[in-house]
Amino acid sequence: MKQGLGKFTFSIPDGHPQAGEKLEKPFEYQVCETEAEATGVIAEKKWNVTAMVNDTLKANARSNAYQAALLPYRPSEVSPADIAERMVRDFIRLGVPEAAARAQVSALTANIGNTAKDVVDTDTGAPSTV
Repeated sequence: MKQGLGKFTFSIPDGHPQAGEKLEKPFEYQVCETEAEATGVIAEKKWNVTAMVNDTLKANARSNAYQAALLPYRPSEVSPADIAERMVRDFIRLGVPEAAARAQVSALTANIGNTAKDVVDTDTGAPSTV
């Protein structure tokens, strides 16, 4: 087996004089290069292959569920004004007149802090007046 070297980063918890400071710590681990080495480690540690696979499957499923649950709360890389403008374009592609599309998007976004002034006219670059 060969030795692997990894590192992890963590923030010092609140209540400590260095709270918030990020630290990086190295660690070493063994890497099996052959099936025989892996089998030897499993036998030496008295591990159960089925349990190991089930633990890994559970960890992967938990990680996927965690990421999926966080997705709606992550900030978008697209600005609200760009999203609104895309909505206007999509309405226009559906055959809705531009003025009606801008009015609809303004009404939809009014309750989330995006007002009609956030929807700009693509021809003039000026805020929409609808």
